[in-house]
Amino acid sequence: MNLIKKSAIALCALAMVFTACSDDDNDDKNTLGDKEGILLVTFGSSFPDPQETFKNIDDAAKKRFAGETIKWGYTSDIIINKLRQGNGEGSLKGQIIDNDTPQEALEIMVKDGFSKFEVQSLHVIPGEEFDELKEAIHAFKEKYEGVSVKIGRPLLDSDADIKAVADILAVKFSEELKDGPVLLMGHGTPHAADAQYLKLQSELQKLNPNFFVGTVEGIGFDAGTTSIGGILAELDKLSPKATKVTITPLMSIAGDHANNDMNGNTGETDPAEQSWKERLEGKGYTVHTVMKGLGDYNEINKIWMDHLEDAE
Repeated sequence: MNLIKKSAIALCALAMVFTACSDDDNDDKNTLGDKEGILLVTFGSSFPDPQETFKNIDDAAKKRFAGETIKWGYTSDIIINKLRQGNGEGSLKGQIIDNDTPQEALEIMVKDGFSKFEVQSLHVIPGEEFDELKEAIHAFKEKYEGVSVKIGRPLLDSDADIKAVADILAVKFSEELKDGPVLLMGHGTPHAADAQYLKLQSELQKLNPNFFVGTVEGIGFDAGTTSIGGILAELDKLSPKATKVTITPLMSIAGDHANNDMNGNTGETDPAEQSWKERLEGKGYTVHTVMKGLGDYNEINKIWMDHLEDAE
């Protein structure tokens, strides 16, 4: 599908939140097909390595739901526009990658004869982006009377999910923990779901007290509990004092935040502007980085696929 046509669909999808795109939409309600399909929804990334992570998640979905039609929706307009303009990072620079928003993907699928959808959120917590996804789907269902849409919940949705993820990460980082603390960087949010990060840290520390969960923004960050400054204060309390730490993303992918906020070389002298790696090295720690997103772990993907199964 060319970009002109797709742009028209995008404008229509955006407008449907408030009004129908045209009077012709009324006809769509009476011409639905009977196909069933799956839509996987993620924030997206303009970095190259996350594209392999998305493929890994896609492979897990295709294996679990063999024979099902599986499409993708990307929620970040900024990233979508960057990739459509060929402004990706690294090896993606110059490549035109034409991803769909969730609204675009659903519109295209309806026009291709789909009326039953299972939408799986690949977000880590049930925060603002998940709320926005639910709102978009609500508007979609109002526009196309008769469609069926079920939504799979994000990764750290329930207490059982948090415990399961903690168990997986404890195994994945068992070797690193022998050398020192493991610090996981989540995104953070002003949404109440920000509490999930500290819940995960609590579960992880039951398994090993040298786990710490931080964020780059959000309620915990503002309170100083999940900021890198807050984590450094906790590391200072350890006895014996650690000399080596491992840092890794607590995000579906190792994208912009992992490359810059966590593992970046900013050259800044102001600690507030430095990356986690620079802050830690400035305190004398040897820093080991694991640049893997949660979607690189098959055991984590299984939880997302379980949530999709529950949605069905």
